[in-house]
Amino acid sequence: MAVGPAAAQQQVRVVGRVIANEDGRPLGLTDVQIRRPDGSFIAEVQTDSAGSFEFVVTRVSAVRIFARRMGYKGANTPLLHFDNHRFIQVEVRMDTEAVLLAPLEVVVWSDVDRSPLLDNFRQRRSQGMGIYITRQDIERRRPMYTSDLLRSVPGVELVGGGRGSRPRVALSRGLGMGCATQVFVDGMLVNRRSFGEIIDFRLDDVVSPGSIEGIEIYRGLSSIPPEFLNADSQCGVIAVWTRRGGVGGPSPSHPE
Repeated sequence: MAVGPAAAQQQVRVVGRVIANEDGRPLGLTDVQIRRPDGSFIAEVQTDSAGSFEFVVTRVSAVRIFARRMGYKGANTPLLHFDNHRFIQVEVRMDTEAVLLAPLEVVVWSDVDRSPLLDNFRQRRSQGMGIYITRQDIERRRPMYTSDLLRSVPGVELVGGGRGSRPRVALSRGLGMGCATQVFVDGMLVNRRSFGEIIDFRLDDVVSPGSIEGIEIYRGLSSIPPEFLNADSQCGVIAVWTRRGGVGGPSPSHPE
């Protein structure tokens, strides 16, 4: 009598602990996600002061745990196969990641944003080569997810999603050519090819609407600024700029 499929339908309790790899110190306030073997999202929790977390999952035969915390490198576990087990215990070790900070940083809210990155964003916006979403647009629309901001943009499609996972954001041009839309966050390409394959990237997992100052969308190769050009740029570009420097208090007003 076959029991494998039935076992996969049962509830499985996954209990774990996140610790610092260098000294075994428990890491509280760590975001922990549990994902299916194909990478799709199931659930997310935050560790307690002892670094502990717990999930109860059903209808899957294996999962993977992903942990992320400020100042530490993201950690992925190998696939955890349930087989006929009803309980699995796992330990996630995280390595520190150097974060360079100035000895002293003074932040003053003002009507002037001195970030050169955002100055460049506004300069390109004034040239009108792409489609732009500003902080004022975000505050007016109050979206729950970043992908919701892009849902109504002509030429942008949301692919996949459902059952707790967020959709992948892509431009119709890229889908037609079978390649991935290039996504930049604060000038850094975040879905770079890995071993010749483009990673399955979900923008909602990286940045939330509350942290965004502006978004640029370029659908055609001829309109893409030089700073965003690379071998895959023909598939379109989406550039997201977070609230930096003097941004973060009341949104500054800038003349059109």
